[in-house]
Amino acid sequence: MLKNRSKFVFFLSFIIIFSCKKNETTDVKSKTDTIEMMQDSAVNEHKGREEKTVSTYSTYKGAWFDIEYPAIFKVENSLKSSTSSEGFDSVFFTSPDGKVQFYIFSPQWSGKPGDIKIQENEKMLETKAETQNGIFINRWTVAAKDGSYFRSFEESSEIEGKINKVFGIKYASKEDLERYREEYLHFKNSLKQFAD
Repeated sequence: MLKNRSKFVFFLSFIIIFSCKKNETTDVKSKTDTIEMMQDSAVNEHKGREEKTVSTYSTYKGAWFDIEYPAIFKVENSLKSSTSSEGFDSVFFTSPDGKVQFYIFSPQWSGKPGDIKIQENEKMLETKAETQNGIFINRWTVAAKDGSYFRSFEESSEIEGKINKVFGIKYASKEDLERYREEYLHFKNSLKQFAD
């Protein structure tokens, strides 16, 4: 009888342990499925956000240049061409929310972009100048004294020909800068300059 009882206890213990293991396995599988669903949801949400930020571009024709900008941006002509009766040497492109603004100054030969001078309510944060392959590059960033925005510029000019251009971006925060980084790079890379 004792022998049968110990077999019964062993059998009962086995059933209890097995059912606990099964519940643990089910719980782990359930948790794993939930985590995978959350990851899939996050990936799909991220993809959705990426698809929303993919821009279509329009071409702006300046006096001596063409450049592509996000089609949803507002265009604001700035400096009239100093060497042509038609068109502009510089222009601003502003995002719909007003938090980011692209800038280009591209005259026929060379010139000074008077429309981006530092203002009384701004301060210089940094400047850096270097020469690369016969091109002088000057970079600088200014900020509003109240911290409401930053403006970063890059001027490049050929040392021999003195032909210059200036790209700029104004942004309310680092997050806004990052949000439009790809569009800004596309903007810069799309510039086509004409001499005649």
